Amino acid sequence: MMTSIRQLAQHTGFSPATVSRVLNHDPHFSVKESTRQAIIKAAQQQGYQVGAHRQQVTAMQLQNSPVLVIQTPQKLALPYFLTIKQGIKDEAKQRGLIIQKRFTIPDPSFHYRDVRSYRAVILIGVFDRSFLEQLYCNNHNLVIIDDYRYFANYDLVRNNYEVATAQVLNHLYSLGHRRIAFIGGGEYPWKKDGSRGAHTTDVRTRTYKNWMQAHHLAAHTYETDWSSKEGAQAMKELVQAALHFDAVLTASDGLATGVYQVAADHHIAIPESLAVASFDDSQQAQQLAPSLSSVRPHSYEMGRTAVRLVLERLLEHRTVPIQAILPATFIKRESTHKENSD
Repeated sequence: MMTSIRQLAQHTGFSPATVSRVLNHDPHFSVKESTRQAIIKAAQQQGYQVGAHRQQVTAMQLQNSPVLVIQTPQKLALPYFLTIKQGIKDEAKQRGLIIQKRFTIPDPSFHYRDVRSYRAVILIGVFDRSFLEQLYCNNHNLVIIDDYRYFANYDLVRNNYEVATAQVLNHLYSLGHRRIAFIGGGEYPWKKDGSRGAHTTDVRTRTYKNWMQAHHLAAHTYETDWSSKEGAQAMKELVQAALHFDAVLTASDGLATGVYQVAADHHIAIPESLAVASFDDSQQAQQLAPSLSSVRPHSYEMGRTAVRLVLERLLEHRTVPIQAILPATFIKRESTHKENSD
């Protein structure tokens, strides 16, 4: 059985506070050298480990710290969101944090007062501001994953899609592309009853428009419901417009799949006649022919980071909200530039 601070105090005759401050090398604590040596010697004889004791204390604190996860139903089966949830699960298990319950909005059994029973709430997806405000009234420890709006009171974990979008467009530009279209999707924040809030422009769409304007190029955006079918419909409209686009950037690999289908139907060669780039870097991106250039988000790390932010609030009593922005990596493949064959 592991020796505790209290047991060492009883053994040495000093107070638990004195023993603890000596063993933790408190720079603000003054004590006789003989006392210090007596405590250290006893700790060595009893096999006391400072780190192990801290782990014991942390484990005891987290046993009474259940956490709630609230998620939107939209796209939850996609690999991106599945990976986020796996990151939450793995990090929580490793740190001894209990994810006690999950709610998928809308859920008739969910009430705002429910969140008072939890030490923190992790949210996955885009929720209506009024919903978040009601949650915050009942629990100040909110961590939101994958929301690109600004909030002053909540912790946020997201990708740096502004930079990633610009990187892809810069790459296309360097290859000589000037007529670049964008196929994306809008966001409609979820309310408690399952209805949708006012439309918000996706960060990739916004960045694309700003980049095209800065480069004095005409922007052409097509908003979809994020399905490959909708991606195909948008591509059909691009072809019918007869504007001779030489590149298409899509906001997801699913949308890019629709682009590939229509390009094949109209005998448009990728990348010789049309460069295609996307987001998600799913297995689908590598399996398409030609292989799809795509932005790889660190979705697993997003889930893990959310748990770490919860632990900071619970164990370190942090109250100042933090925005954790993870870098996303653009993976260049054949769909934007053929590899040299020689």
